[in-house]
Amino acid sequence: MANPLGSRSSRQREAGRRRVLDPDVRLTVDTPGGVVVTLGATEVAAGARMFSGEVARHRPVLVDGVPGHMSWRPDGTPLSVIAFTVAGGRITGIRIIVDPVRLASVRLPAPA
Repeated sequence: MANPLGSRSSRQREAGRRRVLDPDVRLTVDTPGGVVVTLGATEVAAGARMFSGEVARHRPVLVDGVPGHMSWRPDGTPLSVIAFTVAGGRITGIRIIVDPVRLASVRLPAPA
């Protein structure tokens, strides 16, 4: 029987995510289908699992001067770029681009 509250480790990971997120954090994701916005630490932390898939390489990068993360597919094409806005020691904004058209228009580093 599945635990309706989830496993202890997944609950701990989500609680850890909420500690680094500002309560009013804004997550904006540019997808091929449009822009999706999620507001609030609980909602953003709960949605953190949505980014899975075939990542061959990834590394920290600066995105317009702010800390971020870049991922590439096995064939070397960009998969996603994530930028974080931090204030008062907490993440107040997260911008993710997964739309291939938008990724093609962004100056991106080469895979490491």
